[in-house]
Amino acid sequence: MYKFLVPGGKSKVNLFKGHSKILVTLFVGLGLYGCAGIYSTVDFEVLEPATVSFPAHVGQLIIMNRAPVSLYVFEEEDRQGIKQEHLVMIDTAISKNTFRGLLSVLQQSPIERFHTPFWISDRRSDTTSLQDLILTKREVADLCNQYGADAIICLELYTMDIDQHNVHYSEAPSIVQTHYYEISNKLHWNIYLPERPKPFDSYTTVDTIFFTDIQDGLTQSIPSTLEMIQESYYKSGMKYGRYLVPVWIKTSRMLYKGKGDSLKKASKHTSRGEWDQAYEIWEGLTTSADSAIVSKAYNNMAIYHELEDNLDSAGHLLNLALEYDTLEVVRYYKEELDTRIMNRYEVLKQVR
Repeated sequence: MYKFLVPGGKSKVNLFKGHSKILVTLFVGLGLYGCAGIYSTVDFEVLEPATVSFPAHVGQLIIMNRAPVSLYVFEEEDRQGIKQEHLVMIDTAISKNTFRGLLSVLQQSPIERFHTPFWISDRRSDTTSLQDLILTKREVADLCNQYGADAIICLELYTMDIDQHNVHYSEAPSIVQTHYYEISNKLHWNIYLPERPKPFDSYTTVDTIFFTDIQDGLTQSIPSTLEMIQESYYKSGMKYGRYLVPVWIKTSRMLYKGKGDSLKKASKHTSRGEWDQAYEIWEGLTTSADSAIVSKAYNNMAIYHELEDNLDSAGHLLNLALEYDTLEVVRYYKEELDTRIMNRYEVLKQVR
């Protein structure tokens, strides 16, 4: 079996299941949780499936910007004083950072064929007939043929609203206690496939981000307005990227150290990366007369198997753990593992 735990460090292990390659990146958490050091944590990353599942034939992507360059994408009160040169500068910041955020997620995805999309800008001049101005089947087919692509991911429209808020001291209403900016945005996206007359998928992100420059009467530095806009749209671009492709997310498992000598000894082994020795101790504890100890041992054995990507074995061991004691930590772990098992085949299908 693969051994991959390095105390206080980080290692990568490639596990092969059939023809699929699964990368597990582990971080060892040495902090203690719970009372009297009952738990230690194992932190690692798991691959979470995308919301969208592209057809298997989709390889090369086109990313297209069709969002209108218009004052009308801003709230009416935000349009005051915006000149054409300001509009161009704001639009450039929004477009550039939206697509930077999207690309950063695509390039970190295990779907390597999505790492290098083609980029097209063909900006619309109308903002009132969004549904009437989607790309036609012929337009999609022509673009895909021209670029040798299989799908078009299209930003159709963005909007933005900037507000600022004051909170005054109740005992001194003329003095500002807190002042903050609120940046809200909305992005509408369509995915087009050349063989379909209508969009394959439509999705709208709605996000709000806050920047506080006065907190409890004290002034603190914040980014410029343009930088706030850039950060807002960069995060929204990343959000849409996570909608499109599987992403690595951090998760944690609670490893029982317990109060007994055997569990403590096993914990010392795991802290040194000696998981085989720890597993032998846990396995021996499954015959204990103490049902809580048995449940904890099975929980720890399940973590061992999950880290080896043996999810079915881990699930079986957690079922045994719950038969002996319905510990809250074990019940929560079982719910998370069931989700991983449910998502497993969808992730493999998306990555292939």
